Amino acid sequence: MPWIKVIRENESEGELKEIYAKMREVNNSFDGNPMDSIAQDNRPVGPPTLSSLNPKAMFHARSLMMEVMRGPSRLTPAQREMIATVTSLASNCRY
Repeated sequence: MPWIKVIRENESEGELKEIYAKMREVNNSFDGNPMDSIAQDNRPVGPPTLSSLNPKAMFHARSLMMEVMRGPSRLTPAQREMIATVTSLASNCRY
């Protein structure tokens, strides 16, 4: 597995720190739940955070993920999570 340098929220500065704040706003606009997973050092890093060296890409990746997983759809959020979980398992990817 490749090693990718990431900068977590608690280590961020400048533009990256602002992007983390915007990501919280995007998350809260969909379901109102606080986005705490990126702030904790002991949690696995999710796909958007892997782009922390490119803050704009990280923001857009998070926005897309939230739209797909929580935006308007005929599928419930639980159904979408199930599809993502099965797809990740089939791809041998930790989700």
